[in-house]
Amino acid sequence: MNDDQLFEAIRARGIVDTHYHVGPELVDRRYDVATLAEAARACGMTLVLKNHTYPTTPLAALARARYGVRFLGSVVLNRFVGGLNPDAIVGAASGNRALVAGTGEDPAFVVYMPTVHAVSHLQVLGRAFDPRWSCGHTAHGDDGDAGEPVRVFDDELRPLPELRPVLEAIAATGAILATGHLCAAEIMRLVPLALDTGIDRVLLTHPHYPSVELSDPQLVQLARDPRVFIEHCFAIHTIEQVPLRRFAQSILATGTGQVVLSTDFGQVHSEPVPGGTVRYLRELRAQLGEAVDADAFVAMFGRNGERALRLADDVMMRS
Repeated sequence: MNDDQLFEAIRARGIVDTHYHVGPELVDRRYDVATLAEAARACGMTLVLKNHTYPTTPLAALARARYGVRFLGSVVLNRFVGGLNPDAIVGAASGNRALVAGTGEDPAFVVYMPTVHAVSHLQVLGRAFDPRWSCGHTAHGDDGDAGEPVRVFDDELRPLPELRPVLEAIAATGAILATGHLCAAEIMRLVPLALDTGIDRVLLTHPHYPSVELSDPQLVQLARDPRVFIEHCFAIHTIEQVPLRRFAQSILATGTGQVVLSTDFGQVHSEPVPGGTVRYLRELRAQLGEAVDADAFVAMFGRNGERALRLADDVMMRS
């Protein structure tokens, strides 16, 4: 099966992108919710809408109701929503509800640990918003002052008191936890705490991002639990220039069963939907060669994402 045929098989099964940036935001984005819905509907994509500054659950609910697309929302626990703030999760859940009562069960939404305000992110990058995300332009209102981080653990990797109410709120709302831009050591502490709190889905966000740097043995250890999924994001290659061979090595180390391939696109200079997925497939397949078969690629670009988002039995419109 050549790349074009494989992409058609993935598209027919349903592309799931668990990490897609939507505007408006402090950095310019390629799409707003209406234009993204139009692009996604044309190719039957399921998308998780991400924004570093405000919850996207109302945007996703609007898109589901008005445009007939399968969009899920999220909230990122940066300073913009009060950091480790359980009320931000409750607020995001309220925006996730169907606009018309009785029109079907609301899908889950994603709660990200801090991203641009994570301790590790600010230490590595020195500022909140990376100019590479917007063609070298500074984010609106970002003068380069890193400001105070949102701390999740203390210097001894003990969880701060604010963390438990946040994890309890994620579990109570049925949300999915994503690890954001926390560093590897923090993630190794966070995931067991989250699972013990009753959270039943965890997405390990782009493990090769410079502020994260989860090793392959750490990924293997975390993925021993079937509730934990590994999200490899193409933008970590196209923007941060992490070689795709590192993605390939990790996939071979962990196996494909809990791997999710997403773009993390939406930047003004990234390919439009679904071009980013097509390019990701071609380039990663070239790295993996015959080691990963076509069925596994279909799963990593679709079915595994549905499992991670608890959508495997979902009947929401895809067309």
